[in-house]
Amino acid sequence: MGGLRFPAKALHEEVGARKFVLVGIGLIGCTPNAVSNQSRNGSYCDEEKNNAAFMFNVKLKSLVDNFNNNFYSDSKFIFINSTAGTLDSSLGFTVSNASCCPSGTNGFCVPNETPCENRTTYVFWDQFHPTESVNQIVAISSYNGSNPAFTYPMDITHLVQS
Repeated sequence: MGGLRFPAKALHEEVGARKFVLVGIGLIGCTPNAVSNQSRNGSYCDEEKNNAAFMFNVKLKSLVDNFNNNFYSDSKFIFINSTAGTLDSSLGFTVSNASCCPSGTNGFCVPNETPCENRTTYVFWDQFHPTESVNQIVAISSYNGSNPAFTYPMDITHLVQS
C-alpha cells in the first residue's frame, strides 16, 4: 500500500472495523442524463459509460478477493455488484429513461416543483439518482440476496453472522 494510508486499514486499526461492504458503480450510462446526452432518440444507454462501470466493478470484486486473502485474518470484505440486478416492469418500474422530478440544466430536481405522481414506477428520482423504491430493492438484495453475481462472496446477513 506504499505511502498511502488505505482507509480500510485505518478503520481496522483505529476504529476496530472488521467487516466491510464495497459497493460497485451502477449502470451510469443508463441514467436519464446519460441517455438524453448520448442517445439520438432517448431509448438506449451510453454503453461507453456502462463499460467503464463494468470494468471498475470487475476490479473492485478482484480487490475484495485480494483483501479477503491478504488483509487481516479477522477482517471480511464483500462486494455488492450494482450492475447485476435488473429494474424492469416485472418489479413495477415502467419509467426508466426519465426522472420523477422536473430537472434543471444541472440534472437535479428544480426546487418547489411537483414530482411525478406515482414515484414507485420510476427508476430515477432526478437525472442521476435512483428513487427510494430502487434503493429499497438494492438494500434488500444486498442484505439477504442469494444471487452471487450481486453479492460476493456472501450477502450482508452472512457477513454479519461470520
